[in-house]
Amino acid sequence: QSEMLRSKEMAIPTPTAVDLIRIIGDVIVRVDVLRSALDRNAPNRKKLDDLRDELDAAQRKLVRNGIDSQTAEFATHMSALKIQNNTLKATIDSVGQLARTLESLVAFTNIVQRIVALIA
Repeated sequence: QSEMLRSKEMAIPTPTAVDLIRIIGDVIVRVDVLRSALDRNAPNRKKLDDLRDELDAAQRKLVRNGIDSQTAEFATHMSALKIQNNTLKATIDSVGQLARTLESLVAFTNIVQRIVALIA
């Protein structure tokens, strides 16, 4: 019995809808900072604006509707999202790596859209 308690204590917490909303919000803030470093008319600024708007809309939908975070599909998508978020963190603070950041941001946004699609 004590082994079972120890394994539960060391277990990785199951991601929740609140975690998802927080992760999306953190990315939106980082995107806003990156956007502010670019000229308003730069083509990449427009791409960042569009991706930011998509993330914002997805976040609002999740807040309004809620999502069941206890499903296997949610857990699978959250695992992928966390991996993609770490990839994004590696480049997003550098304007010099904008092409890689855009790739990562598109992949991140696609995963968020798959999670939003789970809303019944």
